[in-house]
Amino acid sequence: CNTDFKNVSVNISDPHLTVINREGQIFISGDKISKQDLDAAIKTALAVPTPTNKQVINSVSNCYTLDKDPITYQGVVVDQPIGQEAKTLEVAMHIVTVSNQCVNAIDQSIREGGLGLHNIVLNSMASSETYITQDEKDEGVCLIDIGSGVTNLSVFTKGGITYSAVIQNGGDQITQDIVDAFDTSFKEAERLKLKYGNAQVKSIREDRLIKFQQIDDSKDYEHYLSHQSLVEVIEQSYLNLFSQIRQNLKSKKLYRSLKSGFVLTGGASKIKDCDALLLNYFRIRAKQGRVNADRITAERSILEPEYACALGLLLFEYDVSDLRVVQSDNESNIFGKIKQQFKF
Repeated sequence: CNTDFKNVSVNISDPHLTVINREGQIFISGDKISKQDLDAAIKTALAVPTPTNKQVINSVSNCYTLDKDPITYQGVVVDQPIGQEAKTLEVAMHIVTVSNQCVNAIDQSIREGGLGLHNIVLNSMASSETYITQDEKDEGVCLIDIGSGVTNLSVFTKGGITYSAVIQNGGDQITQDIVDAFDTSFKEAERLKLKYGNAQVKSIREDRLIKFQQIDDSKDYEHYLSHQSLVEVIEQSYLNLFSQIRQNLKSKKLYRSLKSGFVLTGGASKIKDCDALLLNYFRIRAKQGRVNADRITAERSILEPEYACALGLLLFEYDVSDLRVVQSDNESNIFGKIKQQFKF
């Protein structure tokens, strides 16, 4: 966008992240809730012991409850508590901690590039800004972001995020399974996956032979594999990943709360019929994610799943970050110039 900038926000995926859902409650001294009261409730919720090798990177307020009964646990849930009359205020927070080592590595890399680190956002939180609607968050939805090395999960229920996880399995593992099955190079396996790949064997109407190169392949000898055998390997790889996802959700008793089902994104979700396989495996709604047109529009090439996190970072900052202070009417700053390329 032909401008200089000094600070950046980046996404993070840490397989060792810790997620805490915690409430903070305070008594209101005045007649109405003030910003100071809200800050105090949030501070109470965030007062959770953190291991010395970890730090909080994201904390999200999911909901606010006024005058919650200590016996029935019932109260008035509001989106904006400031100015409301109440005797007590409770805030429900989703807190994410990651390893100091992971954060320090990112910070060092950014600084070596001559930039400053403004903010770190969990990968799945950033992606959800792009692909998940508020209605889906209200009903219960799981965002599955399948990247090259890891898969990020985010579960939203009752309007807010309630679970985050990182699974050490992604598109590279599917490629590696092709390598192992057909004794080929990683580069050739990636080519086969992208050109001929499909997530479901039953989608293959007619089998055919595919020419490919094995490791140390002789130019005088041609190797072929069947399209069906390739897809069988790919399907099993995705089923292994889906099994890990299911175990995660079942361990947190979230499986039955996903009325809006699953939304797929990430570069490794682009393989044909990935959403169909996910639907057949879980037997609940599943779809390939599409950019929320109510929030952002841009050139089609920028709206591909592999850019979900980058777009989400822009929306994340636009919505909740103190980067708001650098916005201006004349669009002269870095964020303004970005806004000229996208419609928020």
